Amino acid sequence: MYRVFLRLVLAAGLGALFIGLTAPTGAARPGPAPDPDDDRSGVSRYFTGPEGFAAIPTAPCDPAGPSAADATLADQLNPQLGAKMAGHLDAYRMSCARMVTQAVKDRGLTPRAAAIAVATIIVESSMNNYAQAVDHTSIGLFQQQDWWGSREQRLDPVYATNAFLDAMERLYPGGSWNDVPIGEVCWRVQQPREDLRHLYGVEAGDATLIANALWSGTSAGPTHPYHSGRVVSGRSADGRLEAFAAGADGVYHAWQTAVNGAWSPWRSVGGPRDAQLAVASNADGRLELFALSDTTFDHMWQTGPSAGWSAWEDFGTGGSRVAAGNNADGRIEVFASNADGVFHRWQTAPSGGWSAWEGTHGGPADARLAMETAPDGRLEVFALSDATFGHLYQTGVNGGWSAWEDFGTGGHAVTAGHNQDGRLEVFASNADGIFHRWQTSPTTWSAWTGTGGLPDAELASSRTADGRVEVFAINSTAASHSWQTGPNAAFSPWQTFGGGGTAIGTGTNADGRIEVFGTSHAGVHHRWQTGFATWSEWAWLNDSGPAVP
Repeated sequence: MYRVFLRLVLAAGLGALFIGLTAPTGAARPGPAPDPDDDRSGVSRYFTGPEGFAAIPTAPCDPAGPSAADATLADQLNPQLGAKMAGHLDAYRMSCARMVTQAVKDRGLTPRAAAIAVATIIVESSMNNYAQAVDHTSIGLFQQQDWWGSREQRLDPVYATNAFLDAMERLYPGGSWNDVPIGEVCWRVQQPREDLRHLYGVEAGDATLIANALWSGTSAGPTHPYHSGRVVSGRSADGRLEAFAAGADGVYHAWQTAVNGAWSPWRSVGGPRDAQLAVASNADGRLELFALSDTTFDHMWQTGPSAGWSAWEDFGTGGSRVAAGNNADGRIEVFASNADGVFHRWQTAPSGGWSAWEGTHGGPADARLAMETAPDGRLEVFALSDATFGHLYQTGVNGGWSAWEDFGTGGHAVTAGHNQDGRLEVFASNADGIFHRWQTSPTTWSAWTGTGGLPDAELASSRTADGRVEVFAINSTAASHSWQTGPNAAFSPWQTFGGGGTAIGTGTNADGRIEVFGTSHAGVHHRWQTGFATWSEWAWLNDSGPAVP
């Protein structure tokens, strides 16, 4: 692409650039090296207007073409954009951003990595998959020259995105790209002239908005459930976290006032008292909250993506615990337990109406519930009572459910997460500490393994920006955490994370940083990653919020 980039490639070894975690379509092979005296710097494409080059043909990004959802989302986002693409998104460009975002998600990275990639294609090609060279040999969304791969590879958004991410992870090893401004990461990978360096940063805000909307609202592929419990958090379509905590007088709500930013004061929104909570995203990007007490089951939802909330609406009778997740087609599925076992209810269409409640042919009574998404998009449910541990899974994507399988003995709490390669990880606590079981393949499981840890702890889990699972535990005397030492790898020893409390929950900021919420009889605290692997101190979440017994 440019002389500076050529020097980086030659120094690192050209062939190594194309080795990544996700195998693109076919093996990459570098083309001939460019002439080091060639002074063409790509100026024309950087300064072209947002409409792009009308005379240069484009290749489809999605082989099936743009979807109706692509057109709808483009219309929704255009008024919110403030830089080059404001008013110029259309279904085709949105389909290109969707394919790029999905490639990032399939690789196991975060929405921030997707924003980095989207900012790059905005600057490089105005989100057009150019099928003929614009500058020298540059083609495709990323305007990759011939040493990035064959013509067919560079026109394949999945390959091109992974080639870009390979270079990003080589330049910023160990997830360190998470601590660098988006524009700087884009510039360092692409390496245009120095006077063009600032252009990527100009597009960072719009790219984050586009990537977040695709990530949480319309992109295909597995959507992993949010943690459920007495304190929960989900991310709005615009990237802001929204948090809910269950108080003795109803549900309380707080939200980030800016993406990755500060928090609003807590406000009471009514609803069931002393509830168990779950939150899920509708296919159109609207969050939906479910609140279950021993006598009442209600839900409320955002009236539009990133918008305000509806009034509460009846959702069923009382019970013990609740969990919610998404089918591969975007429909929300809700599970709840009571003294008779485990029941479920599901949307009959994405963002649509609901089925009646249906039993699951048993399941542990009054079970604590956790849900996760298998690599192929099937939902799996883990139900833990004092005496029994059951496991339930969809027999096909968007399909019916298996019979309950024995998964272990009883315990206190359960949480489920997923490795970078998609394999599920389950942690459970009892009076002896915290135990761990994981998939050894998509259909087989390890034995239970003790990890030490706190006895009878409440549990939550999340993933770091580089795809490592991190587990958080709290009981009345202490909080602790343990993390994978590398993607898909073993876990660290437990480390003290704070004092005791009553419940723990997690959220993930739009930039990939984990945010942890801890409750007590005094209110709600939070602690957040200040960098790739460093943490703030505990602080009130703006104000103390509700006491959570």
